[in-house]
Amino acid sequence: MQKNTLDLLIGNLWQVDTAKLTALCQNTEIPLPQLRQITIPSAQQSQTFPTEAVRASIATAPLNQKASISSIKAATPYTAQALVNNKLEQSKSNPQMTNTLENINWEQLAHKVSICENCKLCENRTQTVLERGNRNAKWMFIGEGPGEQEDLQGRPFVGASGQLLDKMIAAMKLNTEEDVYIANVIKCRPPRNRNPEPEEINSCKNYLLQQIKLVKPQMIITLGRYAVQTLLDTELAVGKLRGKLHHYQNIPLIATYHPSYLLRTPSAKKDAWDDLQLAMHSYAQAGLSS
Repeated sequence: MQKNTLDLLIGNLWQVDTAKLTALCQNTEIPLPQLRQITIPSAQQSQTFPTEAVRASIATAPLNQKASISSIKAATPYTAQALVNNKLEQSKSNPQMTNTLENINWEQLAHKVSICENCKLCENRTQTVLERGNRNAKWMFIGEGPGEQEDLQGRPFVGASGQLLDKMIAAMKLNTEEDVYIANVIKCRPPRNRNPEPEEINSCKNYLLQQIKLVKPQMIITLGRYAVQTLLDTELAVGKLRGKLHHYQNIPLIATYHPSYLLRTPSAKKDAWDDLQLAMHSYAQAGLSS
């Protein structure tokens, strides 16, 4: 009987069956003082539930007092949200709990993205937005996320920002469909084109990393802060990161402003052009083939 009670306490902490628990408490003695001393770490304190430790603690206590429902709730303070948070913390540190995508091909990746429900952005999307351009391109441009037109058409950078990006790429003497591959950090449009939230970026990050792995670009150009911050694991602003050569896993990387920012701030276009020139110079200096 004691083992069944422990299973109720520990096996599914956020869905205690009150009726069964009441019946058990009427017929089973549980070490109340010991039970009250049991604490379960929060999601921030631990990545795993201390199930065995809790079982051992209760099992070795003297059976001299009955436990009430309230005392059991006090001894198991986990809430559903706390458990969700714990799961998220585990997913960040355990690659098997995230979008582990190693060794999958383009077809498999596209399918996984198309059915993805890893975050709340899936609720309002028209469709996911994976890519545009040549999967064998030497140049890879990475933006933030889909806007309204991208959500409707299923391709990144097809709205006003995309038109400006096409002109920027053409100025580099590159063809948007043959010489470059274009993607975004997140694959679903945020409501009202708001900024993506950290958990949304985390949910999509491995999709982007697998895209880079499959494309094998010789130069990456990030557009806006979310792309460069995601790849370089930094919180610095674009203004602090642009104008210099970075690397992502030995791939040269140049950070510049997002085309939407350039549309709002035309005076920044000169800086963006300087960044593109730096990318072309670095590409040529490294002896990379076009």
